[in-house]
Amino acid sequence: MNKYQLTGDYRLHDYQADGKKQQVKLWQVVALCDFNDVKAGQLGGWIECEDNLSQRGNCWLYGSESVVYGGSSVDDDAQIHGTSTLCHRAHISGKSVVKESLVSGECRIYDAARILNGSQIIAVRGLTAERDKVLQIYGNATVNASRVVHQAQIFGHAVVNHAFIEHRAEVFGQAILEGNDENNVWICDCARVFDRARIIAGRGDDQIPTIRYSSQVYGNALIEGDCLLKHQVHIFDNATLIGGPIQLDNQVHIYGQARVSGNVLIENNVQVYDKAAVDGLEGEPIHIRGIKDINGEQRVTRSPFYGVF
Repeated sequence: MNKYQLTGDYRLHDYQADGKKQQVKLWQVVALCDFNDVKAGQLGGWIECEDNLSQRGNCWLYGSESVVYGGSSVDDDAQIHGTSTLCHRAHISGKSVVKESLVSGECRIYDAARILNGSQIIAVRGLTAERDKVLQIYGNATVNASRVVHQAQIFGHAVVNHAFIEHRAEVFGQAILEGNDENNVWICDCARVFDRARIIAGRGDDQIPTIRYSSQVYGNALIEGDCLLKHQVHIFDNATLIGGPIQLDNQVHIYGQARVSGNVLIENNVQVYDKAAVDGLEGEPIHIRGIKDINGEQRVTRSPFYGVF
């Protein structure tokens, strides 16, 4: 027995494709029987055809303004709420929830993942050598008020708030990205944030933590404020980066209990570890470069002369 049918009510929905205005006819759905917390006769959202909403499971379009079309599908026990839009081959399944958000392009959202509060999930394949890789959000991951694009992967118990995740970046484990209504956290290229790492945006101008290229933040590491990680930077263990502007580039590793704070540029094969600290809090910016180890309980407060450390 079918759990819903299309009503006789339809509307024309406009959208853009390849820079041109397109239009699709959508039909409102109505429940034929009680299932989950849906009652017979309850109106739901709008779909292009029955392929968009499974007749099996408890999946439903709770928002009377939600729309699903363009080869997209809602399956299993997935829920679509509010003014959400699913289009262009987006696939939502498991016990996942989409609320007041856009999911567009070939992607998969499943398990108990949640996409909330104005998030935009915009999948694009074919931008990289991994042409078949599709954007995925799964496990118990939560994406809130964020933009996730291209072939990004978010999974595990990761929490993503006010962030921009793009290209092939990955956020997983119990990682937390905590942006705010002034500044996003930005993770892009092939960067990875995982384990119990935390990336926190500050308030005010230019307080946007940015993790780029193949940099990784993991363990219990904490990054907060105006911090830019570029090529092959690893921040792990209980290391902290606070304040800024901090810029790390080209094989820089910060780990152990190490701390970097204030106005600091570190580049080219530098390691800071143990309980060492680099604090650019007063005076001229600190610039450390070349093959150097800063360890033990050293505290660096000015740029070193060549050959020191």
